[in-house]
Amino acid sequence: MGIHHTAIIGDFVKIGANVSIGAYAVVGDGVEIGDNTSIESHACIRRGSRIGSNCKIGSFAVISGEPQDLHFDSSIESYVEIGDGTTVREGATIHRATVPESSTKVGKNCLVMATSHIGHDCELGDNCILANFSALAGWVKTDSNCFISGGVMLHQKIRVGEGVIVSGNSAFSLDIPPFVNAYGRNDMTGLNIIGLSRRGVSREAVAELKRLYSRVFATLSVRKNAIDALESGMATTPEGIKFLEFFKMENRHYLHPKSLS
Repeated sequence: MGIHHTAIIGDFVKIGANVSIGAYAVVGDGVEIGDNTSIESHACIRRGSRIGSNCKIGSFAVISGEPQDLHFDSSIESYVEIGDGTTVREGATIHRATVPESSTKVGKNCLVMATSHIGHDCELGDNCILANFSALAGWVKTDSNCFISGGVMLHQKIRVGEGVIVSGNSAFSLDIPPFVNAYGRNDMTGLNIIGLSRRGVSREAVAELKRLYSRVFATLSVRKNAIDALESGMATTPEGIKFLEFFKMENRHYLHPKSLS
């Protein structure tokens, strides 16, 4: 534990108890680091970083870098917030928000694997895994318990529902509903049954999700189908209600099986 003598620490930095900062790491002005967090050698923790407790930031990771936005004003104050227990592996990048006094957010107990990228203004829920070489463009919102496999590209401003698994080397520009398997280019196939089972979701809820999946994707009018199912009381479990409520947002483009097209 402790701060290596070659590390560079800026002004007004708040460092919790039992924090380790490795050789040649750079910690910018005003950064906040929670208790028992480890910053490995050569990591770059820039101004605006707010890192929770029991986190690990790998070598050559860059936290709170400037957004890749041609219109960004670098003089504004914005942030990256990383929840307790999250690991950011070597070479990963997380950019700060573009809106003054707002944050790019990474939830608790996430794993951001080596060389992955989280763009400005993104929100990554709790217990998510972002695998190697995957990238979230600006404003992507990912709910909890998602697994984004290696090489996945997520287009700006899309939403990813809870419990989704996204197959490797795929790309998406449409909102991905909760609890599904997504793959290829804007395609999906069934529910993430293994993920539901691992999280201890009840058989009753899984059975209901299967019925709702069939109802919603019976035709291309997926939003209408979902709202009709919700209003008719088809969903009684929290998972079923969450699945249907995902489709309530207007003026969105929702992922559906290409077999419907």
